[in-house]
Amino acid sequence: MLVLLTGGLLALAPAGCSVSGNAERLTWNRKPVLDHAPRFSVGEWERPQRAVLDGFLHAYQPCVIETDDSEYPYRMWFFGWIVDPTNPEYPGCDAIYHARSRDLDRWEVLCKDGSWSGDRPEDWASTLFASTDGDRHYYHAWHVGDPSVVFRDGVYYMAFSSTSKPLDGPLAGYPSGMMLCVMGATSVDGVHWHKREEPLLIAQCDSVFPPRAAAARVGDFHRPTLMWDEQQQAWKLYFDYYNASLPGNCHMGLAECRGDFRTGRFDFVHSLDEPLLDNWPNPEVVKIGTGYYCFSDPPGYAPADKTPGRFEGWDSRQLRTAFSADGRHWEKGEFIPPDPGIAACQVPQTFVCRRDGKWWLYLFYATQIGRRDNGRRYEWFREGEYNWFYDQIRYMRQEIK
Repeated sequence: MLVLLTGGLLALAPAGCSVSGNAERLTWNRKPVLDHAPRFSVGEWERPQRAVLDGFLHAYQPCVIETDDSEYPYRMWFFGWIVDPTNPEYPGCDAIYHARSRDLDRWEVLCKDGSWSGDRPEDWASTLFASTDGDRHYYHAWHVGDPSVVFRDGVYYMAFSSTSKPLDGPLAGYPSGMMLCVMGATSVDGVHWHKREEPLLIAQCDSVFPPRAAAARVGDFHRPTLMWDEQQQAWKLYFDYYNASLPGNCHMGLAECRGDFRTGRFDFVHSLDEPLLDNWPNPEVVKIGTGYYCFSDPPGYAPADKTPGRFEGWDSRQLRTAFSADGRHWEKGEFIPPDPGIAACQVPQTFVCRRDGKWWLYLFYATQIGRRDNGRRYEWFREGEYNWFYDQIRYMRQEIK
């Protein structure tokens, strides 16, 4: 990570924060008050290298937040294929699931009978999936995932990715073979969600399905990071997107809404011909002190001891950092090497909390199987082929100073 500012003091607790139960657990504004941008060095991550959630077929994007629940303060939303490809018991394809934890290391997932289990994926229940009316909600009919959740004033706000069903064939301007958009939903318990009728972000030319060819299309808004800016009293939404005039498929953009999350409009704050970060898929943004930190899993990673035939496809995409002093102007930093024995660590999510008398930045991520034998058989991959499924959710962490 690039280090840009130094000095300043770390406050013991954020202003306006209330504390309940354990004095180390903050139940409202859970971020340290800093007058500087802390430094996060690649070599200083504490890496337990163990799964905090596994046993599923293929799942990732672990969004973790802290709530005012005194027994299970930590909540996670993640998505994917839990037991069978495309989750056939739910409409669409990918679906979102919900978990809880007392300590960030052991997680229990909500089950279909209302119980919680960390080791019975066949019993886990999706809490948010594609529309049951895929013809009417054509933009919300297939993939559903990439949850980003903010807990504010007793309400959970979620931005998430959604797509149309796959198109019949290749179409100019649609590199993913479908429409991609960002949806929104709210909940009072984190389990039952009320979705917005219209997406938070969708391309103007995606007003009908199937779409027409659009060689100059700008769209495929996806993989959101939702933030509430208390000072500006505005919602901020970072995302990746496609612009036919730019090389690559995933660039980072920013939109803001100063109205009601449930009904307001998110407007772009910059030209989408000038991305905040180019070729930057799966962006995750967090503000700590005076600095903005972004994590992604872009291509381009190659270790010094690269061997022939390695780090050229999926495993050339690894976690990487970027820094901004204002959230608009960014500078890319270093790659974070994958865990030992892991082909790729990808799809990052941040979480800031206070534990053991210290403030920590947690970076949750998923582990890609690659050519590793994890004891399971995958009929979709021939022997020796690279397996791009994700089989574990892990974290690394670094103290905030």
